[in-house]
Amino acid sequence: MYNHRSRYKNKFSFDFGGLKNNDFMKYPIFFLSMIWFAGVGYTQNKPFKTFRDYLLPASNPDILKKTGANINPLASQYLHFLIASELGKQNAYDTITKEKIKQIIQLASKHKSQLGLAMAYYILGREYTIDQDDSLSYCYLTKAEKIFTAGNDTTGIIHCSKLLRSHTRRADKNLPKFYFDRVVTLGQKSKYPLDNYMYYLLIMACDPYLVPQPTESQMEETLNKTLKMIDTYPYFEYIRANVYKNIQEGYLRKQRHDKVLEFALKVMHHINKKIDFMDYQYLGNAYFLVKKYELAVVALEEAGKRIKIERPNALMRRRNIYFFLKKAYYEAGNLKASIQADETYDSLVSVIRDNDRSVALFHLREKYSFADKEAELKSLALEKEIADSQKRLLFGGLIMTLVLVGMVLFFSIKLQKTNAKLLHLQQARDRFYTIIAHDLRSPMNSLNDMGALLHHLIREGKKQELDKVIQQIENMRQQTHLLLNNLFEWGKSQYFINESAAEPDSFDAAVCLQTLCNYYLPFAEAKGVSLVLALPSSLPLKADQKGFETAVRNLLDNALKHTPTGGTITVSGRSREEGLPHHSITIADTGEGIVPEQLKYLQQVFLWKIKPEVGVNGLGLGMVLVYNFVKKNKIKLEIISESGVGSSFSMVG
Repeated sequence: MYNHRSRYKNKFSFDFGGLKNNDFMKYPIFFLSMIWFAGVGYTQNKPFKTFRDYLLPASNPDILKKTGANINPLASQYLHFLIASELGKQNAYDTITKEKIKQIIQLASKHKSQLGLAMAYYILGREYTIDQDDSLSYCYLTKAEKIFTAGNDTTGIIHCSKLLRSHTRRADKNLPKFYFDRVVTLGQKSKYPLDNYMYYLLIMACDPYLVPQPTESQMEETLNKTLKMIDTYPYFEYIRANVYKNIQEGYLRKQRHDKVLEFALKVMHHINKKIDFMDYQYLGNAYFLVKKYELAVVALEEAGKRIKIERPNALMRRRNIYFFLKKAYYEAGNLKASIQADETYDSLVSVIRDNDRSVALFHLREKYSFADKEAELKSLALEKEIADSQKRLLFGGLIMTLVLVGMVLFFSIKLQKTNAKLLHLQQARDRFYTIIAHDLRSPMNSLNDMGALLHHLIREGKKQELDKVIQQIENMRQQTHLLLNNLFEWGKSQYFINESAAEPDSFDAAVCLQTLCNYYLPFAEAKGVSLVLALPSSLPLKADQKGFETAVRNLLDNALKHTPTGGTITVSGRSREEGLPHHSITIADTGEGIVPEQLKYLQQVFLWKIKPEVGVNGLGLGMVLVYNFVKKNKIKLEIISESGVGSSFSMVG
């Protein structure tokens, strides 16, 4: 008998992503690098997380075979090796090894790999799909699809749904539409080319659920997209045959029988795959459609021979082959062969009818089992919802209790802190009143005695003594005036009014110091103290001028108060213009100095380590105002003092 395969043998060529077999002589480096990449990519413990991760190793069976010999059969990596191997067989249209699938399931269970189980079920479901055993195919594919759905593996979901769309018509008429919609939705939205390809197959096959039906130009456009994708990703080469078969279905629906034959021949001529019974079946059907009956007989006879060897259990596919074969014999004029083929066809129909009863019983059992499971799931869901509601109520009550306890603790702590602050302010207020009373009592007592003394001196005409008394009155007036100014500034400070610092002014500090020293000069002369000025011609300063004057007054007043007769007070200044990094103003005296304990306290205050308080370590109101000024204007105050030698206060900024 004529061997149809030999007719096309010389025309078959190896195609790998657009590179033909003779091109590998031109591109040896590319070829070797692809083999190396495939081997390394698999053997380097590549993580397998989705359906897509198996496609690259599955496209290189030779590399897989060599790699598998070096993997421990009990290791998890061996599980992925087995999956890739069996998937590669299916992609190459070879028969899988059932024992290997059992081993995959055992290893997946051992290593708790949900993906491994899903891949095993998918491979089994796909295998039974080829045999057109709908019951087993549906069973395994739905199991795989559930696991892929739980793992959000879009490629796995689409592959299962595409097969279920074609092989669930006898189970439930609504299921094919459900799986069709799923392939369309996921395939259109996915960013992965392989997912898009599954959607393209529906367009090329003119799936009946597509509304409106694709035009021939849309089919060709989709075909070109798919072929371009295969050329871009060489490890997708295995899908080329499936592309050509699906577009044959589309052209069959369009009654374009010449196109059906064209793509059937392309499968035989151009695909790097093992030609199987199905390829001859498609070719024979195509020849029959174009009325080339003798060629149809040759192809269908070859399909009938091969299916007995390759797929002995695929009874429905054998029936379809003999259905067209008996017609082809008849049209070719071979009535005897047609009758024999018809007898074979009838026997296959009888066997399939018996099997269909078993399948129907299986689907009926599945239907009621599914209803029972659905009711059980609803019951469990309701119980879970009630339990969750109780947990939420309990959790909500616990949270509310904790919030209330937290609020009570918060306000309790806040109240304690407020009480502590109030107590501290009350103590500070008492100290403040004591200092004011002390500072005012001395000048008031002196004024009480001055009245009688003045009257006596005027009556006796003692002019010299009278001048001394008048100078003392002037000193008391100046001290009282400074005290009142300090009280006024204190009242405006951050201790009582939460106001921001005044905007800094640019002014000449040398002029300001000259004016203040002129004011204090008579008091210094009256006490017998020398007031020396050593200022540059100009000393520009950017600060709060009023605060600066208040600070200098208090420093001069302290210096005058603690410097004995014959002592000296020096007011000096240095400018940046003299090459210094900062301006500096120093008020130094040769007075009694500051006791060590009080000096240490003052130095801690002006290093911003502690906050000054009136009455603590002899601290007066004036020094607190100095502190406020230097802190708000970011000026550093350096204090140097030695008992019996004198003190020096330097403002650096």
